[in-house]
Amino acid sequence: MHLLWLKALHLVGAFLWLGTSIGVALVAAAAAGDQRAPVAALARRVALRIATPGLVLAFAGGLTMLALSWDLYARAGWMHGKLLLVVIAAGLHGAISGKLRKMAGGAEVGGLAGLAYAYVAILVLVVIAVLLGPVLIPARAG
Repeated sequence: MHLLWLKALHLVGAFLWLGTSIGVALVAAAAAGDQRAPVAALARRVALRIATPGLVLAFAGGLTMLALSWDLYARAGWMHGKLLLVVIAAGLHGAISGKLRKMAGGAEVGGLAGLAYAYVAILVLVVIAVLLGPVLIPARAG
């Protein structure tokens, strides 16, 4: 029963983290001119209040499930791939947060197109991570 609660915690955290990261990246990238700094400040506050706690929940739930079922996942190659994708998504979250911090401070930030497309990268990572494991790599019979 506790694994179901951990899975729920993990999934709720992942939805909050990744959904908010995608949203703030889109909003911040769309801001232009005089509105860029205030919009970035708002997007940063939303990211800090929703996406970052979601990241913590997703990691806490996921790593606890991994630790409790280590014998099941230790040799599962798909789990290693999934963990790599999560680390990359966390890095994108950090990159988005850094750009938002600079933009909120009024600094001219280059590469806003990259910020706009960070959500696509996060979305692709999430889809692949969800499909990894039992979906793409079925369990061996016997």
